Amino acid sequence: MTAASDPARTVAVVGAGPRGTAIIERLVAASTTPQWHGSLTVHLIDPLVGHGGAVWRDDQSEVLLMNTTTCQTTMYPDESCHALLPVPRSETLAEHLAGEGLRPTDFAPRAAHGRYLAHVLETAKAAAAPERLRIVEHAAEAVDVTGPADGTQRVRLSDGRVLRADAVALALGHLPTALGPRSQQLADAAERHGLVHLGPANPLEVDYAALLGRDAVAVQGMGLNFYDAIGMLTQVAGGRFEPDSAAASGLRYRPGGGEPRLVVGSRSGMVYRPKPDLGDRLPAPWVPQVLTGERVLELAVRPAGVDHEREVMPLLLAELRRALRDAGHHELADDAALIALLFPFGRRGGGPLGAGADPHRRTRDVLRAALQAATAPDPAWVLVYRVLIALRIQVNRLTDLGAYTTESVRRDIDGHLRNAFASWASGPPVLRARQVLALEEAGLVQFTGPRMHLDIDEEAGRFAVRGGEGPVTMCDGVLEAHLPPVDLPAYRSPLLGAWRERGEVQKDTWASRGTRRRMLTGSIAVDGLYAPVGVDGTVHERRLLVGVPVSTAQPGSAITAEPGSSPQLLRHAEAVALRLARAGGALEEETSR
Repeated sequence: MTAASDPARTVAVVGAGPRGTAIIERLVAASTTPQWHGSLTVHLIDPLVGHGGAVWRDDQSEVLLMNTTTCQTTMYPDESCHALLPVPRSETLAEHLAGEGLRPTDFAPRAAHGRYLAHVLETAKAAAAPERLRIVEHAAEAVDVTGPADGTQRVRLSDGRVLRADAVALALGHLPTALGPRSQQLADAAERHGLVHLGPANPLEVDYAALLGRDAVAVQGMGLNFYDAIGMLTQVAGGRFEPDSAAASGLRYRPGGGEPRLVVGSRSGMVYRPKPDLGDRLPAPWVPQVLTGERVLELAVRPAGVDHEREVMPLLLAELRRALRDAGHHELADDAALIALLFPFGRRGGGPLGAGADPHRRTRDVLRAALQAATAPDPAWVLVYRVLIALRIQVNRLTDLGAYTTESVRRDIDGHLRNAFASWASGPPVLRARQVLALEEAGLVQFTGPRMHLDIDEEAGRFAVRGGEGPVTMCDGVLEAHLPPVDLPAYRSPLLGAWRERGEVQKDTWASRGTRRRMLTGSIAVDGLYAPVGVDGTVHERRLLVGVPVSTAQPGSAITAEPGSSPQLLRHAEAVALRLARAGGALEEETSR
């Protein structure tokens, strides 16, 4: 994208969360280079501008925690990013929060991350020379962006103003969606029978108080949103967690009144394990020795495509066996032991539990064992955790490169492996696992096990919940404990809705090797990495999308930027900042240090 012949010398950034803030920081860095000429105005648009954005807003409850440690987050590029622009600052989240008494390996409240984002933005604004870069904030929502594919854009705000810009970057993050067919059925049943239904949403947007006073509530999902719900629900109920060395969880829950019994399950039954308490310093990332980068590339170019179970799973197990044997943990360096550890309910949540086995007790025992191993911490457990994080990166690379056959992606990767990886690598802090077990000990959590199924009992006027072939539990509420999906047709964003109606955006597709069969995704189709493509093939070069809504084209870009990992979030931010500056006429050629 080159500068317009008659530039307005104005650009816009929609979204002031991590990605939008990073773009502003990189624009400021660009404005300090000798190649910058003239002045440029950048409009930063977000209802929560200056407060960290919707997910990380700095005024949210301190109950909601990050699921990465403070030392695993930064907003400034380091040497691993190979930045083209100057990087005058290097303050990580850990360094910023050290004054608040948090260690680098602590899990900070999300509000603390919001305060860090606000600080990064204020620091960038202070460093911007007004005669070179002027930053104008708008506490409003961008409800539409119009304009020719290669010309001046007009950004309409929710307060009625219309801004003119040479280019617009959209860092929209997780967006609310309309209910899917099944969720809508549950919502309609709740309305008919006086029940409660809370659909997929950002935890900050969920009315947990609506669950109080209910006898039993079905919770669909056992991942991070489930753990968030535990924190928020007990807070609105006024309950307290008190230390109790006699309890398996180490805590005792004192109800505040009105807490429902939570009937918790999922398709796999895989409860997310707590991340290990690693003291004052995180170990170095595991470097694969079997499924190496070279092996990934060799697999990725096989013309017939790769079958995960036949060709990759043996490499994953070999990687784990080798690591455990080299560290002296021979009792776990066995495929059967590893499969039982990774998939306690079987590869797809359908494995046998054994004669007379109780799914609730089995799930509780898995979580108790994980808590004990995470708090010790058990060296073998920590090693498995480290290796699985590295292996997840390699499997994601294979997927992103289109190495797998379409059938293997559906059956193996989406079917069970993503969830198994997430249950280890994306788990909650130890505290949240303690709280879940404390609620279980108080009789307020019941696990259904795998294959959770939810029916509407019209005669009883309640939801009927069971796991697998287990007994039915009647519930008078449902909480869908997961984020809204990445799904362009379902987005309730006014801006994306306007683009959909005009045909200026379309769904992306993904192709695997072997069959070359293309599969539609819910992500937005872009040309290259950033510019959305209309249904007629028009490339809207003056609109640049980053993050969650374009996750097919930018896999992994939604993950927090970790120091030393060449984070995509920061690399995309610099690339987009440079394109904005060129569109606005402030830069004409590649900028280097």
